[in-house]
Amino acid sequence: MSRKINQSIIFLLLLVPALATAQKKESVLWKITGNNLPSTSYLFGTFHTVSFQLIDSFPQLKNIINNCKYGVFEKSENTIGNVEYADIKTPPLDAIFTAHEYALVDSFFTKSPFGSIKPHNNDASLMAMLQAVVMLNEEETKNQAMFFDEYIHTYMEDSLKRNTFGLDEPVEMAESAQKYDYKTAAKTLVYLIETKVNVNRLINIKTLDEALYKKSMQADMALNEEPKEEWIREGTIKRNQIWLPKIISKTKEGSCFIAVGLGHLQYKTGLIALLRGKGYKVEPIRLNKIK
Repeated sequence: MSRKINQSIIFLLLLVPALATAQKKESVLWKITGNNLPSTSYLFGTFHTVSFQLIDSFPQLKNIINNCKYGVFEKSENTIGNVEYADIKTPPLDAIFTAHEYALVDSFFTKSPFGSIKPHNNDASLMAMLQAVVMLNEEETKNQAMFFDEYIHTYMEDSLKRNTFGLDEPVEMAESAQKYDYKTAAKTLVYLIETKVNVNRLINIKTLDEALYKKSMQADMALNEEPKEEWIREGTIKRNQIWLPKIISKTKEGSCFIAVGLGHLQYKTGLIALLRGKGYKVEPIRLNKIK
């Protein structure tokens, strides 16, 4: 495996769960109060590719979701505040895969709940495809048609009829897309399909504890540490700073359930520390699993 593909897989890990260096286990669900907020809001760190059946295993979590007025996620059609439009340009899939690779990837997705890539050839998200391959390579999620946080988003919109909002800025995402190494990402995707590798075992990062998350909804948060890895800083710090005023603005309107990748909660640069720095009280909620 080339060095570039290995680095691409490591970067992918930021989008799947979160990394930490501390040994202290803390909840991934936190309540936000103080600063004259009209009601309690909640900040939840997601592990994008785990089974969405976890929601039913933690009834306290589902009950909190049920009682929140708004849902806030990384991406949504609805924006918070005045957002400048930007065209996020990505190359068509048949321009970054060889004919053989394209056929392989299309066959893989055609056999999955996601379906053929051909209808999405010109506007597919390669990073979302990478996440999907990681999820589909796992036995317990191989028949899953959406990511964990996407399920929460859909549940709040369709079942609870709640309004949901997105945090990402099109301009910032467009700038990131311009820097993205699509060729290496495409090679990484093909490698994951061909080898059916478990990404967590491949990288072998001991603090990457998916089992702990699924068992207890806990993780190593490292709230008093700076992120050491450059790729973690690159992937979270700027977005967290963009998201913070949006989160504050929406929580002033009513109770929010804010679900973002767990990596965005961690470290001194994470949302927990940033909210505390603005005077909010952010406390962990211990969750109990029933099965």
